[in-house]
Amino acid sequence: MPKIPYAHEGLESAEATAVYKSLKAGFGMVPNVVKLLGHSGPATRALGAVLDAYFKGLSLTPRIREVAYLTVARANGCAYCQGHHVPIAKQTGLGDGQIAALGPEGFQSPLLTEAERAVVRFAYETTKQVAASDAAIDSLKKHFSVKEVAELAFVAAAGGFIQRIGKNLGAELEIPARADL
Repeated sequence: MPKIPYAHEGLESAEATAVYKSLKAGFGMVPNVVKLLGHSGPATRALGAVLDAYFKGLSLTPRIREVAYLTVARANGCAYCQGHHVPIAKQTGLGDGQIAALGPEGFQSPLLTEAERAVVRFAYETTKQVAASDAAIDSLKKHFSVKEVAELAFVAAAGGFIQRIGKNLGAELEIPARADL
């Protein structure tokens, strides 16, 4: 149960309406985590910008993006985000075993590529320690361009940002969860 009421469509701040319309057009729904912020136009616009960059602006492959995001969601124990992102990860070709390895066990998992293991380590360390180790960043740089490393830092930070909103305010998974969100 949410800890504050959702700002359902039509009840959101006037400044949040454009974000609601954009999400509805793109995903067919306004996610509950957005509805929790919908009381504040500036907060909703900021979250909308993060989601827009995440889904439309990054050069990372969807698979690598989801490896990073789900690693953060699993490290934070965010069932809401996992409920949305596990189906997306499966659409990118990740299997159940690979998804289960998105944590410290994934640092050495033969189910993941060397590049994916580097992403898991970076995302996990960033989540648990705020700053990843130099070794984790050096490993990323072996597999990804500087632009992609910057984007992986954005994905890990965005995951932590969104998950802290959802977990603190009690976002409930929409039924059914959108696989394309």
